[in-house]
Amino acid sequence: MTRALRRLTLPALLTTVLAGCGAPGPDTYEPGENRIQVDAGEEFTLSVPVDTSMGEWWYLTSPDPDPDVVRGLGEREQIEADEDVVGSGGGTDLLGFEAVGPGTTEIRLIQCPVGACAGGGSRGGPVAPSPVPSGSPAPDEKYRATVHPYTVTVRKP
Repeated sequence: MTRALRRLTLPALLTTVLAGCGAPGPDTYEPGENRIQVDAGEEFTLSVPVDTSMGEWWYLTSPDPDPDVVRGLGEREQIEADEDVVGSGGGTDLLGFEAVGPGTTEIRLIQCPVGACAGGGSRGGPVAPSPVPSGSPAPDEKYRATVHPYTVTVRKP
């Protein structure tokens, strides 16, 4: 093997070997990736963009996913704000789940621009789109609540 060929082969070989190394984490799915297949016992995350500076939030909405198929592990936020600007910020909401048992269920997330949703929070109950008073024009699409369904199929391990 020539010296030049060895210099090219070694990095390629190391890259291939090291690609399988590292701590495997839960699979992450973003909006648009609404068909999820996981094995029982696996964890996965739904990652959704959020603009907190505009009062936008995401919530799990009804109906709840089948608890025999998946269970929620909680949520966390990754907010990137400009420290010099009060109220600035956007980032990502991360909702964690565990695949409990075989089956198919639906996880429904609702994206809520400011004032677009009612319920939930300290009052309890499901979060739902806010009603529009009769005779009022419907708000622009960017100000409406949007439900994002994810179909989750859990396979036997």
